[in-house]
Amino acid sequence: MKRLFTHHDPMLAGYLHATLQSAGIEALLKNAYLTGAIGELPPMAVWPEVWVIHDEDHARAEQILKDVLPEEMR
Repeated sequence: MKRLFTHHDPMLAGYLHATLQSAGIEALLKNAYLTGAIGELPPMAVWPEVWVIHDEDHARAEQILKDVLPEEMR
C-alpha cells in the first residue's frame, strides 16, 4: 500500500478517491474526519490522505491524479 495524495481539502481528497474507485483501483481514504482535531494535533498530521491498496496500481493512479487535478493542487 502506497500513499498517493494528501491535501488539506477533504472534498478534493474524496473526489480523487472516488475517481480512483470508479477506474477500478482499490484505494483508501484516511483521515477524512480528523480536521476537527487541528489544534490538538499538528495540521498536516490530520490532512486527508489517499492510499492505493495494490502497489502495482500506483503508476496508473499517479497518471489519473495528473489527469484530473491541476499541477498546483497536487
